[in-house]
Amino acid sequence: MGIDYDSLITFLIMWGTLTIMVISAYIRMDSEDRASARQDFTSPHSIFTVGFVLIGHFLTSVGNLFGIHFIKYIGIVILIVGGVTCTLDVWKKSKIQGALVPALISVAIYFLVV
Repeated sequence: MGIDYDSLITFLIMWGTLTIMVISAYIRMDSEDRASARQDFTSPHSIFTVGFVLIGHFLTSVGNLFGIHFIKYIGIVILIVGGVTCTLDVWKKSKIQGALVPALISVAIYFLVV
């Protein structure tokens, strides 16, 4: 279990930037908006769509970082489940965007596997 330094740099830039942006936006919110954001992010709809995509991508990144293929494949499965639920959710609103979501998820999985 060695650390791949190319994956480490990608991991730190991608997840570090995202974390800093989310924390800074959350700090700037007033208490009413914070409560609304917490309620939105803990709803089952949010967890099963965007939450699964983020968790799957995070696990796949950690698997790539440490070279643990088991974690990487679990992340890919969770990413696929999140992609399917996002596709079904978006498909109700727009058929074109609903077709675009699986294409983007497939491209992301391809680059995560390779």
